[in-house]
Amino acid sequence: MKIIERLTEVLKMALNDGCKKLEETVNAYIFHKNEENDLKLREELISFINRNDTVLTSVRILKKGATFDDVAAEKSADGSRPISISLVGASDGAWIPAFTSREQKNLGSEHELLETGIIWLLDYALSVNDVKGVSINPFGEQINLDRDSIRSLLRAANVEAGLGNA
Repeated sequence: MKIIERLTEVLKMALNDGCKKLEETVNAYIFHKNEENDLKLREELISFINRNDTVLTSVRILKKGATFDDVAAEKSADGSRPISISLVGASDGAWIPAFTSREQKNLGSEHELLETGIIWLLDYALSVNDVKGVSINPFGEQINLDRDSIRSLLRAANVEAGLGNA
């Protein structure tokens, strides 16, 4: 096996391991809401942030060859970007989706998936005025992290938000 292929395999395993643990913690919290699971969820989210684990988010690719770095790129003259994060709507507003697996994404979204570090995604959510926060697995057993929760988790993980509005 070539080195590049092995490295790709190792990175995918890391995504699966970190996300799998987060998904298990989210499910335990949802199905057995109590103080102990509330604390476990918060601790796992802080650990996830400290490791800057990778999550999947749903995007619309508007320009061939666009990468995740293009999300924050300057708008072109017509006001468009080469890529945009797809939001999920709820009765209380729009949320940025974060998926712990491709299976979770397939429960409801037909957009492309891109991997990104959780810190970037949380920071991005704080930088977009019309976004309520981040929704983990919005089409399954979900946890919504509103702006205050995101700020609290970032502070607890000793991470400073840097994109704005933090």
